Amino acid sequence: MIVNDQSINTHTMALKPINLQPRISEKSVKVSDIDLKQNSISGDVIDGGTITNFNSTGIKDSGTQKILEISDEVTNIYNDVFIRGQINCQTLQYNRAEVPVLDVKDAIRIDGNEVVWRTHLGKSVKQSYLTKVGTLENLEVKDTFYANDKRVGINTTVPNKTFAVKSNGVEVVIGSDDATGYVGTFEPRPFAIGTDDKQRIHITTNGKITLKSSTVVEGKLGINIKNPQEDLEVAGNIKFQEKTFSYNSNVPQSGTWSKGSIVWNSAPELNKPIGWVCLKGGSPGHWRPFGIIL
Repeated sequence: MIVNDQSINTHTMALKPINLQPRISEKSVKVSDIDLKQNSISGDVIDGGTITNFNSTGIKDSGTQKILEISDEVTNIYNDVFIRGQINCQTLQYNRAEVPVLDVKDAIRIDGNEVVWRTHLGKSVKQSYLTKVGTLENLEVKDTFYANDKRVGINTTVPNKTFAVKSNGVEVVIGSDDATGYVGTFEPRPFAIGTDDKQRIHITTNGKITLKSSTVVEGKLGINIKNPQEDLEVAGNIKFQEKTFSYNSNVPQSGTWSKGSIVWNSAPELNKPIGWVCLKGGSPGHWRPFGIIL
């Protein structure tokens, strides 16, 4: 190259740009010195440094210290977290939780074991300290207590009346028969009522009643009489000291009688006896009239 009759070697000459601006150091750049257009800087070119008062369409950062730390292995949050929406996660693990209301769809489990379902306790719950419960539809305590279908059983899960207690194979029941209260045995077993751990009234399976102590009747007593009018009324014979007291319109013609038994005349008339007395026992025995009515 020749300039003004002088030869210039352009292969070795360093060329300087026209209107070269002075180099600006890294710390001397002002935001006002940079002509930035909206969305003109990509996040891909930002690496390192701390951004303060960071805001985006979905994030507002007004923290003054490190709260959130993210790595490939774990995300750490060093403060309380308040979420206004819903959390969906595959597995939730926590050391301690305190919530005023906890809503779950199906059940709560501990270590894979059922604890609480929507309508019942889980089968894994073996012990509790409940002090108050609502209205129970049924209740069963193993080998001890049963309550269901308006019946209660002690030591039985099949009570035969409203309330039943079973001991040594004998079931004592309380209930009603045809609007009449009932206390006794359901199966053909003897039944006793007592005090001081002693039997006072004993009833056999065929209905025989034995009173095992002194008996006082306050009121009228009827034997085969539904509504006695006197202190003692008997519809039938009376036996006293092996002697039978009966009534008839004539001397006995059949039956076995012991000496001293008396048959009272049920149709007394003048010149007729008040009754007949057995002078010699037998069938029917030897009888003589007594007490001729004059």
